[in-house]
Amino acid sequence: MKKLFQQIDLIVTKIEDIFSVTLFGVIVIIVTAHVFSRYVLRSGILWSDEVIQILLVAMVMFGAARAIRTNGHTDMQGLVDSMPKPLGTFFRIFSNVATLFFLVVFLFSSFKHTMDAGQVYTVILRIPRRIAYASMPVGALLMVYEFIKLMKSRILNTK
Repeated sequence: MKKLFQQIDLIVTKIEDIFSVTLFGVIVIIVTAHVFSRYVLRSGILWSDEVIQILLVAMVMFGAARAIRTNGHTDMQGLVDSMPKPLGTFFRIFSNVATLFFLVVFLFSSFKHTMDAGQVYTVILRIPRRIAYASMPVGALLMVYEFIKLMKSRILNTK
């Protein structure tokens, strides 16, 4: 059973990494093409703003999950470590529970926001907003997964 969870975790890790890097690369290419088109050819690419906006949100969501996995988010660990052990433990538990609560609220609210988009479409490309917003609940779910996975070591202050 443990081997199955390790396989799933490896797949999730690869998905987060591949999506984060690929989305960033595509954004760079589209922005470069847009700038070249606007300033050299004197004609902008109409659809680029919508695509960049959608890709940026997706990149941030996958990147945030990856940052949780690699402990890339900032925290007040130095301050908590300088506290007496019982007080530091209390603050680590409190901050982890509060963060998990926020992530779960974000997961449900992003899912609701995506579903509430209904039959609304983007202006230029006419892509359903549900598709454009879908990266939010997926990224939120990945963040909850990564955070729960690391919660014990964060509370016990182990690596």
